[in-house]
Amino acid sequence: MKNKKIIISSLVVVALFSLGAFLILRKDSSDIDSTPTPVISLPINTIPVEDRPYLNLTPDSTGRSLKLLLDNTDISEVVEYELVYQAGTKQEGVFGRLNLATEDLPVVKDLLLGSRSAGGKTTYHEGITGGSLTLTYGETKLKESFNFLRFDSTDPVVSSPDARFSVKFADNAMLDNKVIVTMKTFGLPAVLPTRTILAGPYAYLTNSVKGDVIVSIRLPAGEHINPTVYEYDTNSDDWVALDGKLSDDTVTATANTGTTFIVVSN
Repeated sequence: MKNKKIIISSLVVVALFSLGAFLILRKDSSDIDSTPTPVISLPINTIPVEDRPYLNLTPDSTGRSLKLLLDNTDISEVVEYELVYQAGTKQEGVFGRLNLATEDLPVVKDLLLGSRSAGGKTTYHEGITGGSLTLTYGETKLKESFNFLRFDSTDPVVSSPDARFSVKFADNAMLDNKVIVTMKTFGLPAVLPTRTILAGPYAYLTNSVKGDVIVSIRLPAGEHINPTVYEYDTNSDDWVALDGKLSDDTVTATANTGTTFIVVSN
């Protein structure tokens, strides 16, 4: 009987030890499995403006979609884009990829500001005010913000998200509520002669504007020697110098036909 009790006691001890070891191993295994995979965070906008692909967003005539245009680059790999925008109290997004190894430049992509059901029904998002666009390729990440604005003939002035770029239209420049996008572009539409970039490039993007367009760009505080505003001319695919006036770190000029501007120091 004594031996039987000893054997039973030994089995109980072994069982408890095994259970404890199982729980410890299970805990360790659970801890290992639940550890999240580290996410690599790429630095943003670290390469010079001149080395970035040119990219902008132009609203269609209804303001229901944005045309993404990418050009002037030698990238030959897959580029991922992420458009995030504020629609009322909600944040919406459009995501996609562009394979620049197979697509010809310029690449144009229509981004719907809404959703489309499996049955084909389209719901447009309302109350859009602006957002951001992120471009990622290789170890490069670029990001710029944009304003999604509607023309008001009683106050025909619009500005960029950083408020350093503003555009004054004629009060009859377009119909009220027509959408205008303002933003810093992702690079240059054409090679710029060797200059020191002081501000930009900035752009306003819409369709068919009437009358004079006056652009103002605020420069970093300090002494500015001969700052020159350049406008990109789509007809000649080149930069054209404008007759600008400097006042309190802000240079102002009347545009010709262009919508993309940059300020350089000669």
